[in-house]
Amino acid sequence: MVQCAVGNRCKKCASRFTSHILKTSPQILVRLSLAMAALGFAYGYLAPWLAYVPFGIYGYAIDFFIFLTIAKFMHRIAAFKLGPKVAITAFLSLLTGLMLGPARATLLSVSAIGAAGPGGAEAYDMGGSLMLLVLFFGTILWPFLRRN
Repeated sequence: MVQCAVGNRCKKCASRFTSHILKTSPQILVRLSLAMAALGFAYGYLAPWLAYVPFGIYGYAIDFFIFLTIAKFMHRIAAFKLGPKVAITAFLSLLTGLMLGPARATLLSVSAIGAAGPGGAEAYDMGGSLMLLVLFFGTILWPFLRRN
């Protein structure tokens, strides 16, 4: 017997069972990819307002909860589906949207942090924007990467 979400099953029946959460239609994947690409594109315009937070380190916590709310909305757009197809679609679409939008400069200038020299204002600004980008990327993809 194998323990499943619906109870015990024999090995033959358990191997045939695929959760409804893992089954996705092409319409859901297209809808998710368009929404994630639009979100990635819009992030480049919203990042300057999110990066300037008068609360210091607590601003990242505020940004985390903003991003988590957006992530839950994106998961709703994906009809609460999980699995590798949905996670890869979300990741690639978000990356595509980021690369097409104004956030492209931040993504491509990772090596520019050390170029400003120690203690440079440019390095500080770039480090803050990269931290915000990593927080955004990780939080938005969080609901798609969890296990069912």
